[in-house]
Amino acid sequence: MHQPEIEQIGEELYFVAASPATRRLRTQAELLSQTDVPVLITGEAGSGKATAARLIHSLSIRSSFQFTRVSCAALTADMLESELFGYEHSNGNGRLESKPGKFEQCAKGTILLEDFEAMPGPVQLRLLKLLQTKEFVRSGGQTPIRVDVRIIASTEGNLDQAVAEKRVQEELYYHLSAFELHVPALRDRREEVPLLLGHFMNRLTRRYGVPAPHFSGALLDACQHHAWPGNLRELEVFVKRFLVFGDEAAAVEELSSHSQSANGTPSHNGIAVIHNHVKTGNGSGDEQSSLKLLVRNAKGEAERSAIAHALEETHWNRKAAARLLSISYRALLYKIQEYRLIPPHDSQRLHHYNGFREAK
Repeated sequence: MHQPEIEQIGEELYFVAASPATRRLRTQAELLSQTDVPVLITGEAGSGKATAARLIHSLSIRSSFQFTRVSCAALTADMLESELFGYEHSNGNGRLESKPGKFEQCAKGTILLEDFEAMPGPVQLRLLKLLQTKEFVRSGGQTPIRVDVRIIASTEGNLDQAVAEKRVQEELYYHLSAFELHVPALRDRREEVPLLLGHFMNRLTRRYGVPAPHFSGALLDACQHHAWPGNLRELEVFVKRFLVFGDEAAAVEELSSHSQSANGTPSHNGIAVIHNHVKTGNGSGDEQSSLKLLVRNAKGEAERSAIAHALEETHWNRKAAARLLSISYRALLYKIQEYRLIPPHDSQRLHHYNGFREAK
């Protein structure tokens, strides 16, 4: 059966397969979805590894159950162990307090362990035992818990080197790498760029409530010749900037200059488009007012999203989130209040977890 080029696999989540490389990836994902074997997904940052994992989940019999992502690089060893395996401890009144980990919460579903190579050694050993026995014991507990969960790991690093340097357990590596999916970089599937541009533009214009600007042949050509070292993530950010500022000449110049510069060094410079748009200084007062409103809304949404993501990654450890965002602790507290960000219902886990650490 012919597969669509753009396939919806979740809320606001799509898998695009319009090149031989991604069509092959989609076929492999479908085959793997019919089994329960662990899978290792490799690829550059921003290439779509999490989307590939979600594709496997959506095609499997587990699709009606939970899909969870855990970043192994965002948490300390103790916190990651608690996050994955849960914990038990007695409080000062002699009562047992416990918290199920992600493996329990994700029963019958799929869990994606991102940045797998950053997982500390002791946690790797516990994961290996879980893969071998389908059982684990909560941190501080004694009762074995049997769990049915699909495990997918992803990495953008060199795992062979990590194994050689003993940063990754060799036996665990063999368990995970028996079935490996590689997500190709965007520069290796340039024929998908026009489709992806249209896809991101449709999504973002709906989100911001603005009409879609026209993509000229010159802009499409510049996009297809750009290396996109940041892959899909860089492409989406580019579309956001173009949608906000609408300066095609500056956008083409920006892409061309980066394509001619050093060997695929990622561009973090969104200032070129802003600078050129402001420098032209044309447009009616209404257009300028509308632009300012759009810029302000887009900036606010991006800032709120970044702060919420950092808080989620650090489990609402505000000091850790401030470090992650490279802002002061006081500035973070102000932004939390400004955007009315509220901790999740189970944020008390950290309080209980700290009590558990003290009781150990």
